[in-house]
Amino acid sequence: MKMSDTKDVTLTAKERRSIILQALRLNEQADRGFTLRIVMCEILSLANEYLFILLISFVTNGIASGKELSNLLASTAVIVAICLAAQIAVKFIKRRETSHKAKHDMRLRSMLNEKLMNMDYVHLEAPDMQNRYNMCLDYLFGWQGVSFVPTFTGDIAVDIFRIIIGVALIIPSVIRSSGKSGFVGFITSPLGFLCIVAVVTVSEFIKNLYFNRKTLNTYEDVRRDKRHLLSNRTYSAYMNYVVNNYRNGKEIRLYAEQELILEEMQRCVDENHKLWLAAFLKYQKYGIGFELMNLISGGVMYGYAILRAICGTLSAGEVIAFVMLFTRVLRGITGISNELTNFRLSAEHCKDVFDFLDISDKKYKGTIPTEKRTDNEYEFEFRHVWFKYPGSDQYVLRDINLKWRIGEKMALVGRNGCGKSTLVKLLCRLYDPTKGEITLNGVDIRKYNYEEYMALFSVVFQDSKLFSFSVAENVAASTEFNAERVEDCVRRSGLSERLDSMPDGIKTYLYKDFDEHGVEISGGEAQKICLARAVYKGSPFIVLDEPTAALDSISEHDIYTKFNSIVGTRTAIYISHRLSSCRFCDEITVMDHGEIVERGNHDDLIAAGGNYSKLWSAQAEYYRDTAGEIFG
Repeated sequence: MKMSDTKDVTLTAKERRSIILQALRLNEQADRGFTLRIVMCEILSLANEYLFILLISFVTNGIASGKELSNLLASTAVIVAICLAAQIAVKFIKRRETSHKAKHDMRLRSMLNEKLMNMDYVHLEAPDMQNRYNMCLDYLFGWQGVSFVPTFTGDIAVDIFRIIIGVALIIPSVIRSSGKSGFVGFITSPLGFLCIVAVVTVSEFIKNLYFNRKTLNTYEDVRRDKRHLLSNRTYSAYMNYVVNNYRNGKEIRLYAEQELILEEMQRCVDENHKLWLAAFLKYQKYGIGFELMNLISGGVMYGYAILRAICGTLSAGEVIAFVMLFTRVLRGITGISNELTNFRLSAEHCKDVFDFLDISDKKYKGTIPTEKRTDNEYEFEFRHVWFKYPGSDQYVLRDINLKWRIGEKMALVGRNGCGKSTLVKLLCRLYDPTKGEITLNGVDIRKYNYEEYMALFSVVFQDSKLFSFSVAENVAASTEFNAERVEDCVRRSGLSERLDSMPDGIKTYLYKDFDEHGVEISGGEAQKICLARAVYKGSPFIVLDEPTAALDSISEHDIYTKFNSIVGTRTAIYISHRLSSCRFCDEITVMDHGEIVERGNHDDLIAAGGNYSKLWSAQAEYYRDTAGEIFG
């Protein structure tokens, strides 16, 4: 079942128990002793409650019976000392719990983020994946989520103790006979007390297992509603990527987009308000029944205590103690029924989280190590490769046959949407072919160890990302790096002048998210740093997907003239819409509608008069201005 479905997940009692135990283990994995500390705090707090009740009863009866003040004070001091010791223990445990909470929550979130970053790329691009991830965050830390299971466990343990201790302390006062006959005699007898307990218990279970469950389900339906998920995700996107991203400030002001953005955010708020308002109105219907059950329970309990007091079977102090103890027994019964409901819903929420964490990778990761060849003699080949995206019936690539060796420079060209980037993603094993195979030195690449195979590639995508770390950390993709090598790669990528102007050189932070002295860089400079990152990795195979798209013509010329020295002896696939950039490549592969339609060098393809020649002619005016300068 998808997390965005609105119907309840049907789980058996055994499945719910298994999921709750799994949630407890996950919390323990995040912070050892997390659940135990919560349970201990609750139990010690409960001990304080009952000691306080005994103290009130003892003092009230002592004063009523005329006991000596010294005896009352001595006994009171002992009880207060015990309460104080318990309270100090609670404070100590809570301090540790509070200090560990941030670490606990961070580790839980890290488990979710690690799964998101390491799952198969094909899962990451699934339309519902971001909804699932966002809901998992809610179900990880939200009410009735994974992190609240230890709290519910502590609550239900305390409720059980609350009932046991309360009943044990009440029993001595209810076994006394009132000496009355008839209905009053029956009610004040032990059997009558059991009937009173039964009535209150039934009332509480009806209240919590029916009315409370209905109200909780009302809100749960909203939380799973696709409209609610979409509104929350949209609002968060505006907050995180538009409003809170200072880099967007220029466009927002220049194009007066404030009203547009605020209206879109308000639309999300209104959609959610409408859903929650409907849920609240539905909630009120069940709330009447809920309060009626409260009235029945309270009326029966207090009526019973008053009746026994009138009959003389309870002293003043015992009346107070009885009401307080019975209230706590009632709270325990209510609490257990509440926690059972919470556990039921929590199990459904936790299941969504565990289903996300347990998403199985369909991609076979392989076991064969890649060859560590000193001669760099690698040969890649596409053999009758077909590919369509999951959930689609339309093939993006059709019968692709392609071969190249290390050291060759190949350009992939074609109109937008012809399949160039998809072909590269298949080569890098971000996807696997739907039909056919891709081989490395004659062996299907799916048989190679996945991590070792991925290490063969350095890729610069058109939308490659840099992070708010230092230049060196971005280039090395690590906190540990060879400073001289990083600087060499940055300079070779054409960023020497910009690097010299940075206050801390390669240790200068990019952007101002984490460092107020961070530097802002242009799109072209970012592409050059991405190119430096690809060179630093040192992989034998480099893929450049429109690496100069954000560069001016001078910078582009600089990259082209230095291309061989930048790439060296490595194989390079160059994807570009600017056909002038293809002339330095050994071979040009032309794609159209998911098929390879032409292959050859620039002069041969121009002479052939096919797709490449037509594309070249379409860009002729541009080439008259720049091609002669670059390649003349």
